[in-house]
Amino acid sequence: MPGPASRLFELVAILVAVASIPLALLVWNRVRGPVALRAVQRVLVLLVCQVAAVAAVFAGVNQANRFYVTWDELFGTADLGAATIVPGAAAAAPQPAQAPNTAAPATPTTAAPTVAAVPFTGDGSGLVSAQVTGARSGVNGQILVWTPPGYTATGDPLPVLLALDGSPGDPIDTFNGLQLVAKASELIATGAMKPTLIVSATTNVGGKDWGCSDAPADGPKVATWLTQDVPAVISASFHVLAVSAQRWQVMGYSSGASCAVRLAVTTPALFSAAASLAGANVPDARVLSGSAQARKDNDLRTLVAAGTDRPVALLLAASKQDAATTSDAVQLQKAVGPQVSADLELLTRGGHNWDTWQAMTSPALSWLAQHTNG
Repeated sequence: MPGPASRLFELVAILVAVASIPLALLVWNRVRGPVALRAVQRVLVLLVCQVAAVAAVFAGVNQANRFYVTWDELFGTADLGAATIVPGAAAAAPQPAQAPNTAAPATPTTAAPTVAAVPFTGDGSGLVSAQVTGARSGVNGQILVWTPPGYTATGDPLPVLLALDGSPGDPIDTFNGLQLVAKASELIATGAMKPTLIVSATTNVGGKDWGCSDAPADGPKVATWLTQDVPAVISASFHVLAVSAQRWQVMGYSSGASCAVRLAVTTPALFSAAASLAGANVPDARVLSGSAQARKDNDLRTLVAAGTDRPVALLLAASKQDAATTSDAVQLQKAVGPQVSADLELLTRGGHNWDTWQAMTSPALSWLAQHTNG
């Protein structure tokens, strides 16, 4: 039987949707029985047409994006199996200088601007949040934080993991969708991961995807927000390790995965490692891909090939059934330049959806725990 992401299923769904309309007209005046029964039959005819139309739209969108590759995935019964980590080879030789990005990231800095502590409020879920306007970027966004069990302002300072949502998305989606609290808590309890402060912050400013970049002209400075304002607020408000003692780590899913790699290789003074869960090499954000030159300049292969001035490690997670992201991950691993390393995390099964990203999360967190210094 063809899968929900197959061309055959898409074709059949479209043909059924198209055929349902003349069939509905054909039977409309042929229903029999009392008035009430005829009304029920006609409602059922309309429902069949509606279901057929919805199925056709789903088939087209799913075929293009491969959200669900198998029927088991669609109905929540799929066993995605265990992830396999494939270490990368040594970085390539130094590359020629790259063209500047059309939407450049924030200037790397280890010195966070001085800001006062921000009051964070809890909602009973174990997370605390604050609405903040960045001192340098001017971006007004949410910062959502999870503190591990036993955290105190006088205990050992904690390392920091920045987690990025996709588009559309909000910071809470990263925690809920990836089950970050449960998975991090389990790894911390077993000693596979040190107690870590996990932070998620607004990336889709104004509801738009900016590719975690500083947009030109009057666009929002999202890179400055994420790499300067958010670290400044976290450093002032929580007991965390100074970046000079241990750099942050960053992970994301879908478009947030591309952001994670982009921020790590363009701001190595802040980030030592990035985990990309099903990311693409060419960003979706219009500001980074509005022209052929912009797509080339902001392609992750271009950015990693330029190398970094200190070690940065990348984990590129993909599912073999989500063929586009697997291809991108393999190509990106081959493109790394000086002081950049890249490992692959491969799942045999799974589409571009939450179940797949959840299956990638624990191995990614474990991998990050082993790559604190790039």
